[in-house]
Amino acid sequence: AYGFLLTSWGANSKYALLGGHRAVSQIISYEVCLVLFVLVMVYCTNSFSMETMEMMQKKLWFMMFSPPLFLAWLLLAMAESNRTPFDLAEGESEIVSGFNIEYGGGLFAFIFISEYGMIMFISFITSLLFMGSGLTLLKTFSVCVIFVWVRCSFPRVRYDHLMMLSWKFALPYSLSMICLSSCVL
Repeated sequence: AYGFLLTSWGANSKYALLGGHRAVSQIISYEVCLVLFVLVMVYCTNSFSMETMEMMQKKLWFMMFSPPLFLAWLLLAMAESNRTPFDLAEGESEIVSGFNIEYGGGLFAFIFISEYGMIMFISFITSLLFMGSGLTLLKTFSVCVIFVWVRCSFPRVRYDHLMMLSWKFALPYSLSMICLSSCVL
């Protein structure tokens, strides 16, 4: 969040600042739900260890155990990565490329590469949390392919719909999953 704010402020443009504020509000909205989903995994495995989470998935992956949880995680992870259809911080039609409008050359390349690094990191975490161990790189690559496929297939979501999805649907769903997993297990 601080990186987006400092990048947008450093560009010295009102469009960049607006894009930075949009990015930070979007990231904060979805990080809360993602952390709660990780806590659901912690409740299911009774451990904070990623190794234990992987060992628990030897026979049945968590994505097969709870497909709605996996789909919600995937949707929120896409929103967290600020990629289409959730790239409202860079909406060319609204705020002229967002927080990175004034950057060029090496700084722009660094910002651009960091977005793809975020996709790879989120895909890696998704494969560890929901797909168990073994063939981790292949699973990570398959989640990256899903990210790219969604980017090519769906139009941009409106900002108010995105925030409503976060606060009115994703947060209550994640809280209900926390309650359900803590009561059942």
